[in-house]
Amino acid sequence: MANPGPIHSTQDIQDQVILPIRVAFGICLAGIRTRLGRSAITLFGVALGIAFLMAVLSGFHIKRAMRSEADLLRDIERRIAVLRSEVGMLKGKRLLVMMAQGNAIDAGFIRALASGGSSLNVLSSSASLPQDASAASAVVLLGNYEPLLAPEVLAAFRGRPVFVFEKPSTEMAERIAAAGGRLRHLGIELRPDELERAAKRERQALYRMSWIVAVSLLITVGCIANAMLMSVTERFREIGTMKCLGALSSFVVKLFLIESLLLGLVGAMLGTLLGAAFSLAAYGYTFGLGNVLAAVSFPTLGAYGVLCVVAGVVMTVVAATYPARVAAKMIPAAALASHV
Repeated sequence: MANPGPIHSTQDIQDQVILPIRVAFGICLAGIRTRLGRSAITLFGVALGIAFLMAVLSGFHIKRAMRSEADLLRDIERRIAVLRSEVGMLKGKRLLVMMAQGNAIDAGFIRALASGGSSLNVLSSSASLPQDASAASAVVLLGNYEPLLAPEVLAAFRGRPVFVFEKPSTEMAERIAAAGGRLRHLGIELRPDELERAAKRERQALYRMSWIVAVSLLITVGCIANAMLMSVTERFREIGTMKCLGALSSFVVKLFLIESLLLGLVGAMLGTLLGAAFSLAAYGYTFGLGNVLAAVSFPTLGAYGVLCVVAGVVMTVVAATYPARVAAKMIPAAALASHV
């Protein structure tokens, strides 16, 4: 039997056309618009995961930047607590407060007493001693109070507790005792065991937060992979048609990875903005927005933002790799016969 020869001559055989990347982008954008609801769900999942990550990172940075303010608030709260343990409820109590050259803690302590409902007579000089000073239930000495303790002022201390937060000199303690005042030194310094417990609590909080972040990101990756797999299922016929028309498996993989990259990029940028805004608003409410904005380093926040965007894109592309390979391995005839 004679050889019939090849059906096609070598001159008729051509290389398969590989579509340029811009065509793949156009197909992906059209697919996102067509399946806008599912795309929005995927984007929203990425945004939530990255927003949580950005909120944690920016929160740690803001907390470090505001550590001095946080320490100030802690010391004021400790002063209030130890004073309350001595005199009971502070609301309605009349207190004689003497302060000269006080620091930020002293000023904040006075504001906290006033806001707590205490009736205060704040004196900055011995000449301003009011007539009703003898009605005070207790005396609080702040700052450089020693020059203020003239004999007529010490007379108002008789029979009343006198509280100081800095240990007075021996001479000053003897003068107050001689005037009839019951001097009490209220120490607010943290003991070594308290410092160790505080450091341990910070480490535990860091470990817990790291674990929560890791779990939330893993859940986000799983949700994205599930959404992309559902997208593959919905597009069986579309994938089969493309492969019948000559689309390479690599082109199908490229389509899904580009789509995931676009969704990941937009979702990560949105989540980064939401996370940073949430942290600034939360700490601004606590410490004052002006103080927070003045203390934070925006280049550092920007670096965290870039890190979060990169993490979001990588996370989305990794999650879409398996669904893309599933789509690329589909047999065209089986895909076209699907009724999903």
